[in-house]
Amino acid sequence: MSHLTTAVQGKARIPDGPRYLYRPRLMRRLDTMVGLGARTITITAAFGYGKTTLAAQWAVERQAAGSPVAWVTLDPADNHSARFWRLIDAALASAVGQAAEFGAASPDGLVERTELIDELIDHHYGPGRDVALIIDNCECLTSKSLLLELDYFIKRIPHNALTVLSGRCTPVLDSLCKRDLEGALGRILQEDLVMRRKEIIRLFKPVRFDVDALVEASEGWPAALVLTQRLAPETSGNSSRPSDDSLLDALCGPLYRSCSTGVRRALKIMALIEPFTATDLGAITGGKTGALLLARTHQETGLLVPVPSSGTPNTFRLHRLFSRYLNNGPYDERIDYDAVHARAARRRSTQGRHVEALRHAGKAHDVTLLKETLSVSGLHLLWRNELHELLEVVREIDATDVAEVSLLESLIALFEGNIELAHCWLEDRFLEATSMDLTPPFMALQSCLEAQLLMARGRAAEAVEVLQGLHGSSLHPDTALFASNVLASALISSSRISEAETAAIDNFDRATGRNNPGGFVDSHIVRAALYSTREEFLQAMDHAQSAIRFGDMHGFRYSPRLRPAHLIASWCSYHRLDTPAALHHNAFVFKSKSVAPVVAHSASKLALILAFPTSQQQASVAEELLDKLRFDLAYGPQPQDMAVCSLQATEMLLALHRTDELTLLKNDLRKYQGLSGELYTISAWELIASGQLSRARQLLTTVTSGSARHCQSSIGLTTAWVLLARVELLEGRLFKARAAFAQALSIASQHSTLRAFAFAGTDVRAALGRDRHHFRRFGHELDIIRAFGDGYGVSFGPALTQREVELLMLLPTLATVEELASDLQISTNTVKTHVKAIYRKLGVRARRDAIATAINFGLLHPDAVPSQLLQKNHQHRS
Repeated sequence: MSHLTTAVQGKARIPDGPRYLYRPRLMRRLDTMVGLGARTITITAAFGYGKTTLAAQWAVERQAAGSPVAWVTLDPADNHSARFWRLIDAALASAVGQAAEFGAASPDGLVERTELIDELIDHHYGPGRDVALIIDNCECLTSKSLLLELDYFIKRIPHNALTVLSGRCTPVLDSLCKRDLEGALGRILQEDLVMRRKEIIRLFKPVRFDVDALVEASEGWPAALVLTQRLAPETSGNSSRPSDDSLLDALCGPLYRSCSTGVRRALKIMALIEPFTATDLGAITGGKTGALLLARTHQETGLLVPVPSSGTPNTFRLHRLFSRYLNNGPYDERIDYDAVHARAARRRSTQGRHVEALRHAGKAHDVTLLKETLSVSGLHLLWRNELHELLEVVREIDATDVAEVSLLESLIALFEGNIELAHCWLEDRFLEATSMDLTPPFMALQSCLEAQLLMARGRAAEAVEVLQGLHGSSLHPDTALFASNVLASALISSSRISEAETAAIDNFDRATGRNNPGGFVDSHIVRAALYSTREEFLQAMDHAQSAIRFGDMHGFRYSPRLRPAHLIASWCSYHRLDTPAALHHNAFVFKSKSVAPVVAHSASKLALILAFPTSQQQASVAEELLDKLRFDLAYGPQPQDMAVCSLQATEMLLALHRTDELTLLKNDLRKYQGLSGELYTISAWELIASGQLSRARQLLTTVTSGSARHCQSSIGLTTAWVLLARVELLEGRLFKARAAFAQALSIASQHSTLRAFAFAGTDVRAALGRDRHHFRRFGHELDIIRAFGDGYGVSFGPALTQREVELLMLLPTLATVEELASDLQISTNTVKTHVKAIYRKLGVRARRDAIATAINFGLLHPDAVPSQLLQKNHQHRS
């Protein structure tokens, strides 16, 4: 081969494979392929994946084992028939013997060249010569005539010969398809060449490092890992990730600069719009050559990665490191980046990739385009409740002069339950914006936001006025649905129930079938709030639970948007005497203030009610609930939970014997509500506790007969009937007690509220259980009442002071007034005053009657006689 040039000799020689990247796993795989009868092997991968290194190391080992190996390294200049076959001849000659002299003077005709190819095969592939021919950089072969000749060559070589084709892409040859059908084709793909965890650990050994970080950053690109290994200090505790500028430039710079101008431009655009399809690439580059650009890019770089999880077939992205280099690399002045971002924003919006659409619109420096994209993609994300993604991309947009951006931030804060922040954005950022020409959907949303903030401050009537100027027919359906839900909430809060009912029904029908989970949840919550206002707690519970279930299915589980549904469900459970469910739902509205749509129930008051039975500071809990009730009466609109909270506070204060605080509550009810049914019921309740049954019956009859001047709630009316039944039981009129129970059960069944039977006390519930056979049509309600616990222990009794309770405990000792005064270290007159108060509150005139009544109320145990005092009195008398 003395006639061959030095350049040809160098290209026909096995290159020195770097030993630091040794891949025994792949070496074994190549040997296995040959052992299973593979006659052709293709190694296909991008730049830097170790194709040449692997093939060279395998060739060296094969040569060392005594098998001849011919090697050819191609470059673009070898895409010529005469030059290519001269290299093949030289490579085969170096492996098996003398060259066949396939020189530059080869004939021009294909037939004549095939005859020379036959001669080359006969010369080098004799009997017993199982030579392996390895052709590297096959992507350089693009000439159709040369590919036909190579196809002919592969078909004609003997069966014992092996051909290895290595490159960024594999030539499409009929011979390869035939070998594949015969099972004689082996493939090493790019995913096979990706470095595994064990290989990375072995490469960096003994340096300790974060393997997962390297794998994620490099995506197993061997060249990136090898360069990182070289740059990482051997004494370092952690290897650096392949992401710094010097490493990226050393790795990706030569590859990028080696690409043609058109491919470089396409690569820069790909890095901006990934993931992408060929159609995306063509539309965004402004031409119709997306498929061609994709093919050329894949051929010149090989760093296109398929994205099978995108939902769209044939979707690609660039390798992560290559994409990072392109986004941080040199700026190509021939690319109009604003135009690229504008086209990408429009395309991504039509594709439903709204986060990407907003990002591109924010970088296009086009206010009109940004407003259009916010009106479509921004609102789509808002209605889908994808608030974190929307807030993240909105904060990336550098457009403080666009009012829609600030308005979106305010709406996001509102949906996340942060009323103060929503008001801050609206008042501060929104007013600072210079572009106040809002698009139509955002004009409607501004009114909705203002109405929400007004409702949060208890100004529901003003909120209705703000919203009534909107015309639903001119709005997008989702925007109109949101506006009508807010309007229905404002109507409920302003007690315009008939109008709210019409709006709620329309909203529910409008939300059904739309791909708007937030609007559907809000529609259910509005219906639940409406039924709750009308004290139809079973229907309210159904809609609240439907909202919760639907919200859970669409990722709303811990969203503040579900807080009203949980709040209504908690109140409904409370009315149904289901304390565990009430506690469960109330846990989701902890620290809740006001969320869309606003409902008038108070989470904090319900939390106090539920916490009272197990609290170690019951007096403080009762006082806090009383303070909230008095504040609502004095300063806020009439809350829908006022009736039940007033009755519940009465039970707490009676159980704690806090007569002064109960008097304050009655005074406030009289001042702000007049002579309401609840005021009559609470006063009668206190009279029963003090034993004044006749006066209590008069007040309760006023309520149950409908003679009370103001309308009474169902819970208040049920409580009045149950208390009336208690009075009849205490006076021995069993028939009238059953009639009162029947009325109470009828109202409770109709409105699904059984809380009044918890207020009545354990002895009343026991009597109801004994007479169960008289109320068979209320079997379900009676089962719930029977399963209910004892509540607060002393849930019914006279409102005694602490000193009166101490004296009551001493009455069974039959000690004299002087002995009691001596024991308690107070004057005899004081003892007499307290004893008279006890008799009055218990409705008795003698000590023995007081003891019996106290035992009946549960204030005294039948055997509760203080032994120490008895002993002291005995010693004193003796």
